[in-house]
Parts: sequence; C-alpha cells; structure tokens
Amino acid sequence: ASTSEEAPSLTSEDRAGFKKSRDVFGLDFGTASAKQPTQPASELPSGRLFHAAAVISDAMYIFGGTVDNNIRSGEMYRFQFSCYPKCTLHEDYGRLWESRQFCDVEFVLGEKEECVQGHVAIVTARSRWLRRKIVQARERLAQNQEEEAAPAPREASGAAGSGTRPPLLRVAIREAEARPFEVLMQFLYTDKIKYPRKGHVEDVLLIMDVYKLALSFQLCRLEQLCRQYIEASVDLQNVLVVCESAARLQLGQLKEHCLNFVVKESHFNQVIMMKEFERLSSPLIVEIVRRKQQPPPRTSSDQPVDIGTSLIQDMKAYLEGAGAEFCDITLLLDGHPRPAHKAILAARSSYFEAMFRSFMPEDGQVNISIGEMVPSRQAFQSMLRYIYYGEVNMPPEDSLYLFAAPYYYGFYNNRLQAYCKQNLEMNVTVQNVLQILEAADKTQALDMKRHCLHIIVHQFTKPRRAWGVTGPGLGQAEPVTHCCFLAHPHPQSQPESHPGWASRGLLCSPWLLCKSGSLCRSPSCPRCGC
Repeated sequence: ASTSEEAPSLTSEDRAGFKKSRDVFGLDFGTASAKQPTQPASELPSGRLFHAAAVISDAMYIFGGTVDNNIRSGEMYRFQFSCYPKCTLHEDYGRLWESRQFCDVEFVLGEKEECVQGHVAIVTARSRWLRRKIVQARERLAQNQEEEAAPAPREASGAAGSGTRPPLLRVAIREAEARPFEVLMQFLYTDKIKYPRKGHVEDVLLIMDVYKLALSFQLCRLEQLCRQYIEASVDLQNVLVVCESAARLQLGQLKEHCLNFVVKESHFNQVIMMKEFERLSSPLIVEIVRRKQQPPPRTSSDQPVDIGTSLIQDMKAYLEGAGAEFCDITLLLDGHPRPAHKAILAARSSYFEAMFRSFMPEDGQVNISIGEMVPSRQAFQSMLRYIYYGEVNMPPEDSLYLFAAPYYYGFYNNRLQAYCKQNLEMNVTVQNVLQILEAADKTQALDMKRHCLHIIVHQFTKPRRAWGVTGPGLGQAEPVTHCCFLAHPHPQSQPESHPGWASRGLLCSPWLLCKSGSLCRSPSCPRCGC
C-alpha cells in the first residue's frame, strides 16, 4: 500500500466481532522490478526448517522457510528440471496394433467365429495363456503340413519364400467374444485400456467381460485396471445390473462390492424402490436382505496385491531369451547373425517398417549399419534394448555409435540421441575427447562437437599428450589442430604450412605449440625463439 494513503485499520469492536466495517479502501500497488544477480555458478539454498515449493512448467520454485531456527528467509530459488523427450514405447506398439500391419496370427473368437488379427511377438511376450494356445496351433499346423506333404505343396512353399506373404496362423478361442478381446489386445500392446463412458451400463458390462477374460488369461495387471474402473463406475442407476452380471459371471469380488454398496444406509431405501429390484433373481434378493439384517464382519487383508508385469518388463524378458523360438528375422552385424522379431522392429523404426512392407529381403536377413559405420556388438545390443523396451542406459562408448541411430533408423522421437548426448557430455574426458570429437564430426553433431572443442582448448596440455604431441622434443613449432583455431581465431597471423601437417591431416592454424609446450599466436615467439 502506498505510504501517503490511509491504510485500513480495525477498531477494538471490529476485532471483537461486534461491528462489521463497511468502509471501502483503494490499494495502489507499485511496480517492483527484480534484477538477476551476476553469479558465476548456480547457488544451492541453505538448509531450513520448512519452505514452500511449486512446480511450474519445467522448473521448481522454492520460497521462504526459517534458517538457523530463528531467521525467516524471503529468498526464492529456481530448480531447472531436465527436459528430455518422453518415451514413446507404448504409443509405438499401440500404433502397430491400430494399423494391423505385419500381422501373423488370427484369433477365431466365440460361436460366431469372429476374427481378430495380431502379432505373435507381442502376444506371446505378454500372455502365457495365449502363448500356449499359439504354440499348440503351430504344432498342429506343422503336423498337418507333414501329413499333407506332396510335390505340389513344396512348389507352393517355394513360391511363398520368394516374396508371397505366408498365411496367418489361426488360433481358436471359443470362450471369448470379439469386443472384449479387442480391449484385451489393446492392453497387451499399450499396457492400458481406453476407459469408456464412466457409469454407462453397457460400457461397465463390457469391462466386466474384459475382467472375466483377464482372470481366464491370468493377466493380473489387467484385472486391477478393470476392477478399478468397475468399482469407480458403480452407482445407484447400474448397481443392480452390475451385481446380477457379476453373479452370472462368477466374479466374487465385484459381487461383494455391489452388495456392500446396496446395503449402505444412504443407498438401501432407494435401491429397493427401483424397478430393477423387482426383476432381480430370488437368490440375490435373499442375499441382499440377509446382508442388511446381519452384515458380515470386516476382514482386513494384509496380503500384497499382485499387479503382474508391465510391458517394459515383459519385452525385456522377451529380448533376453523368452522370445527366441518366435524370431522371424535375422539381423547381420559384421557377419554375425542376431535373431529378432519383425513386428517389434517395424513398430519402433520407420526404416524397418518401410523395408518389411516394400523391400522385404528374400533370405530374411538384414545387414546392420549406421550410415557407413558398423556399430560394435555391445552398441548393437544397446540399440536393441532401446527398440524392444525403451532402455537408454548404456556405456559411453556405445553412445558414440548410436548418436546418429535415431535419424538413420527413423525412430519416432530423438529420446535416444538426447540421452546419448548427455551420456557423452557427462563422461567425456581428456583420454577420449579426440575420439568423441571425431565421431561428432562424422555424424554432424554440432553441439557435441562444440563441447569437445571447449574441453580441448581449456585443457590443451592434457589432450595434446594423447595426440602424441610433446613440446621439448619438437624441432620446429607444430600446429594445434583445427579445433583450437575454431575456438580462438586469430585472423592477423597465418603461418606457413609445415611439411608434416598434410601427412598428419592437420589444418593450418595461427595457434602453434612451441618448444616450451606453450601456445603461441605467431611463428616467431619471443619467449622461446621458435
């Protein structure tokens, strides 16, 4: 408030609550300006008893608190969060499911024999029950092909190997209908389900059918998702329908939840006056009345809830050996074969997607390289871990090879490159700075190249030993490589080229390394006479 104006005050009667003030005060707020202090580096806040914190966008703001138990602090600190591209693993697999490309299995569902297509690699990685069904179907197909073996089928199989798409493997599942099975398949690919309208009777019944399938297929994670949705969607309008459906499907936990909802004091009178209550089956009516008259004792379960395995965990196990028998493509790294799964590669890489769609190799083998560079076997394994389950942790030397992989293989974001860059920047040393600089120059990674140049210029006496360049042993001044010229240009002096520079692949630079081991700007150094 302005100091020249009258500030509002309370009389003793106002403070006691006997009289309400009807005065109106106008407060004029001045404009305050904050100046950014010039600090050489970031400053950490001192310890305090409490503080207020708020996260806004990509930063967290810390304000206030008590320092040394008696001093109130009015300082504000800003913590910048690291901003990396989000992992698109679930979205990539979900896009594969929606596109229905490269499907190699067809599920025949229910009495109507409706068909839903999918991918063996994803389904067998996520569900053991469906994996057994697929293995049994493959064994029956192989047995039938052996029994029907004849010259004509052999010719047909040879034609199929020359580019014709192989027939889909058919798996019959009589206990499942198409709609709930599609929701289950969506969960297998994305680890989540798109919840329909909350509370709508038809949608709740659909999720109950999905819950029944989750119990049959032993998908604990999907069970929990369905239960959470159903229990949150039960209300006065649908509780009786859901309860009757749960009793018919023998879903005991959902039935218990509905019965407890009905017998609540605030719900019971409204529920028994509904038309649906009149059409309820006699056993359910008897159970509701008895539960209202004599509620069962509450039992607390201390057993941990089994939430199953996630998509990342399943795909990790699949890459490490669980999916070896379902490989359908071979990746060749410098002549060494590595079996893989075509659908997974196509889901994560537009390069493999285009290849398998239009230029599928006849022998089923794909040579692996990143441009003209062939990665190491360890770097190749790191790339496969990223493709299969989004793993970005890797040794620094692998980041050198994989820095350009997102562009070459057409990954759907640059998350891998961002982590490779961070890995290199945090682990670059004077021992490996030249190798990283060379790789950054080949891959045109300008930010990484600039970072290496900065390290070389400011710690030149250390990396020059890695080049094999020493001061006192030189007959004449040797040039520093082009990187130092980029960091500290000196346009006025241009020394003549040394005969050994071209053979070493070094560029002419006004920065020279004299006999004393120091950097000179001129070929005639007054300090050492070189």
